Formats: sequence, structure tokens, C-alpha cells
Amino acid sequence: MSTGQLSYVLALDLGGSTLKGGIVDSLAQVRYMTRLASPVHSQPGAVVEVLLRLLHRLQREAKRRHWRLVGAGVSSTLDVDPALGCFLPPHYQHLEGWEGFPIVQTLQDGCGMPVLVENDGPMSAWGEYLAGVGRGCRSLVMVTLGSGVGGGAVLEGQRLPHTLGRASYFGHMCIDHDGLDCPCGRKGCWECYVSATALEGRAAQAVQSSPGATSLSLKPSAQEVVSAAQQGDALAASLLAEHAAYLGIGLVDLANIFAPEIIVIGGGLSLAGEGLLAPARQRLNRERYPLAGEVKLVASQLPFEAGLLGAALLALERFGGMDVHKL
Repeated sequence: MSTGQLSYVLALDLGGSTLKGGIVDSLAQVRYMTRLASPVHSQPGAVVEVLLRLLHRLQREAKRRHWRLVGAGVSSTLDVDPALGCFLPPHYQHLEGWEGFPIVQTLQDGCGMPVLVENDGPMSAWGEYLAGVGRGCRSLVMVTLGSGVGGGAVLEGQRLPHTLGRASYFGHMCIDHDGLDCPCGRKGCWECYVSATALEGRAAQAVQSSPGATSLSLKPSAQEVVSAAQQGDALAASLLAEHAAYLGIGLVDLANIFAPEIIVIGGGLSLAGEGLLAPARQRLNRERYPLAGEVKLVASQLPFEAGLLGAALLALERFGGMDVHKL
């Protein structure tokens, strides 16, 4: 496909902390990218204003470069009804104003082009499958470790249709029926143990219990814990090992349910690399039901762009008639 034949889409990724915007071409290349603080915790009107301002900025950039736009794809931390284009009831009370908001129609009216909005879990899996470490494999499960735990699955080349618009809420599998309280109302959800937030909480408690025995600050970020572990800090290394053990528990369940060829760890904690993945991988392949060969466990090739790329490629498929499986 020559440059003159390329189609382009606008892509947004509305996360809990960051709003990313980009222009993606039909070779799955991100040709332009920008980042802002996420406005998702504001009221819908204020958020839409920011989204439209970013879409207009991207439209101007595409026009300046003479790129032919066919539409826009939005990867959202909030669930959306794919038939009605409205946000579904959120899991947190401070976001309840989003319920029923017609996000798709509002964005389409504001930018003058077709728009799709899907949950970032399935979109991350789709982006990684088509353009990341999953390229060429048959089936993939993606687990994103951020402030929470989400993900998605692609089985035999197909997205799970019932998860479009909604996350695959892997983080709310129960690994301890009498465990930690989860904001969802249950106890012992996997998310309470393997999210970046969970690692930060355990690290803060550990530092308070062992003052002066570590290089960690009083309230260390997940990134700080990972960095300290990689530099030989004993407490940080112990925290990361504990995190890997909890990660392995849930991965065994996912492998038994989906029997994927590959499981991909995305989100910021994927940058921990083998310090996190190696022990989790050992537990995964030791304890899972041996229905097939070894399950590969790898870090995302697109830890911060997978959701944006997934939404962009879905938009190219729907609005540009592109066969994404031929990438």
C-alpha cells in the first residue's frame, strides 16, 4: 500500500489518569500523538469539551498534512452500550453522572465524522493482537495492570462480541473469599492484589513497618518499587515477588478458562519485565490445567498505546472498509 493510498483515523484513549490522542494510518502506524491529563473524573459536559477540543486539534493536524480521515475511534475506561452509544452505569459513585450520556452522538455531532467508542480492555487486546506482540498468534488474552485490572481476549482471530463496549473484568475474579474489601462490593478480588494501586498500598505499609531498611520513600509509587527492586533493594524485591505470586494465581484461572496461546501483561507494571513475569510464568505453567502446550507470558509491546491502536484499527475496519487481518 503506497503512502498516497493510506487512510487515517483519529484515535483517543480516555484513561483514568491520562487522555491520549493520535492519528493512525491503515498500516497501524501512529503518525502523530499527544497526551493530556485525563478529565474523566469531571462531569460529562466538561469531559466532552476536552475530547472535542482534542479531536479538532487532530483534525487540523491531519488537514495540514493532507491525510484523508475516515472516522475516529475512542478507547474508554468507562463502559459503553455499543448499540445505543451511551455510557453504562459506572462502578464508582463519583462517576454516576456518566450513566446514559450519549457519548457517541455527542462526539459525532461535534467533530462531523463517524465515531465509535469502546471499552479500553477489549481495545487493548485488539491492538496488541493486530499490531503488537500478539501479531501472528491465534489466540491472546491481555491483562492490563494499572490503577485497576482490566483486559480482553481475542480467540481464533475473533474479538469476544459480548465484551465489546464492556471490559473483560478479570480484576474482579475472587482469589480470597474472605480477603480484602474491593470497591465493587466483594471481597478478595484479584485487582486488590495485583493492580499498581495494590502494590503501592503494600509498599507504603511495608516502609512504615521497616523504617530505614529500604531506599523507598514513605509513599512509593509502583514505578519506584520496580526501580528499587531492579537496583537490589531487598524490601522492594520482596514486594515485587509477592506481587508476582498474586499475579500467577489469576493467570492460572485465565489460562484454564481461555486456553490462549499467549497472555500479554500491559499497563505500567508491564515495565517491571522479567522481575515480575518470570515467577508468575513459572506458577502459571506449573499449576494450570495442561490442555495444550506451554502458555507464553510476555510484556506488552505497546504498554501505553494498545488501547488507542485497537480503537483506531476498529474504526478503520468499520468506517474505512479495511481488512485488519491483512496487516
